[in-house]
Amino acid sequence: MEYKNLVYEVKGHIAKIVIHRPEVLNAVDYPTILELKDALSQIEKDPQIRVLMITGSGEKSFIVGADREEIRIQREDEERARKFEDACRETFNLIEDLGKPSVCAMNGFAFGLGLQLSLACTFRIISDNAKLGLPEINLGFFPSMGATQRLTRLIGEVKATEMILTGEPIDAAEAYRIGLVNKKVSSAELGSHAETLAGKLAEKSPITVKLAMEAIKRGRRATGESGLAFEAMLSDLCLKTEDAREGILALNEKRKPDFRGR
Repeated sequence: MEYKNLVYEVKGHIAKIVIHRPEVLNAVDYPTILELKDALSQIEKDPQIRVLMITGSGEKSFIVGADREEIRIQREDEERARKFEDACRETFNLIEDLGKPSVCAMNGFAFGLGLQLSLACTFRIISDNAKLGLPEINLGFFPSMGATQRLTRLIGEVKATEMILTGEPIDAAEAYRIGLVNKKVSSAELGSHAETLAGKLAEKSPITVKLAMEAIKRGRRATGESGLAFEAMLSDLCLKTEDAREGILALNEKRKPDFRGR
C-alpha cells in the first residue's frame, strides 16, 4: 500500500515510519491515522521486522496534535469523530502491544495526539528544542487516547495530573528530568541516535525481547507475588529457545550471537 501521509521503509530488521505532513507541522487527521494503523499491522505480521522507529518530518514538529481541518469536520460529524477516536486508541494500543520494541524520535513539537502516541512507544528520544504537552483541557476535553493511564505510569500521579489538568507544555530539559523521555539530544543528533538505539535492539533475540516486554507489562497490573511467578514462567520458556542456546554458545566461542527468533 502506498501512503500519502507517511513515509514507510524497512531496512534489515528495522521498520521506520515518518509522519509526513510538514505543511501542517505533521498534524494528524483521520486518513493519517488509518495509514499508520495499516503500516503497524504490516509490521506486527512480519517476523523479519524486530524494531519500529517512528518520527516526524522536518525539525520543527514531531506531531503538533490533531489537524485543525479534521477538528472542524468532526464538529459537524459525530460519527467521524467517534471513528477517529476509536482509530487513535486502536493504533496506540497496537504500538504498545506489538511485541516488538518501538523507538519514538520527537523532533520539536509533540502536543496532544503526538505526545499520546509517544507514550505507547517503548523508548522516547527528544531533540533539545522539543516542547511537549497535552493542551486538550484548554479546549474543554481531556487527553483520552491512553494518556491518563500511560503518562501516570511513566511519571507518577502528581506530575501527570499537573500536565493533564493545566495543559501547560514542558521543555526538553523538564521532560528528561521527570523521566518522561529516555534521552535528550541535539536536533542534529536525534535521527542518528534513534537509529543507533534501534540497531542495538534489532541485534537482540526477538523472542527474548518479546517475553521480557510481556513480563514488564504484566507486572504493571499484577501483585508482587503473581508478577514474579509470571516472570519465572516466561523465563523458563525463554531458556528453552534456540536463541538462548545460541547466546550461551556465542559467549563460550567469544563471538557475536546470531539470533533467529526461535
